Amino acid sequence: MTKPKIFLASRSPRRRELLKRAGYSFKIVPSSYVEKVDSRLTPSGNAMNMACGKAECARVSGKTGYVLGADTFIYFRRRIIGKPKHTKDACRILRLLSGRPHYVYTGLALRSLATGEIRTSHAKSKVIFKKLSEKVIEDYVQKNRPLDKAGAYAIQEDGRKLIKAIWGSRSNVIGLPMELLKSELKKLAKADASF
Repeated sequence: MTKPKIFLASRSPRRRELLKRAGYSFKIVPSSYVEKVDSRLTPSGNAMNMACGKAECARVSGKTGYVLGADTFIYFRRRIIGKPKHTKDACRILRLLSGRPHYVYTGLALRSLATGEIRTSHAKSKVIFKKLSEKVIEDYVQKNRPLDKAGAYAIQEDGRKLIKAIWGSRSNVIGLPMELLKSELKKLAKADASF
């Protein structure tokens, strides 16, 4: 089966790399959506809501293929942690996560250009950090500049030095749960075929 054309409403280089490695044909498209956490929603609800906003607000010309919106964040001690504001904030976040478990949520939204239907779903992975020294934290932040990464780390770079264990989808922790994406695309393609 030919992989469908994806319009990625995200500038994340990690998502681009995951799609490329999986052999998807895709194009980056701009989205005017402004991310905003809704305190009334659950973590999974927020992840899907923001992903949906990105997919709905993406500017795409064409009548075939799927617009993909995704949003990833860290959930720790009943709080959503997004990208750090500056290097001091990145160090603060890593100190918080040091030696403790947290969850990585990614919301997915796929909009069919043929039918307009939108499917939303989410993935959740559990990550446990090693106990990090101040030197390890400072060296990591200085070397990797993780200001564009939820939770101030990325496992595909030196982030694996910070991590003790991962339960669940590894690609979800990177920023795009590929197993879930494949499954959701299959369901949408089936719905499009019967349209």
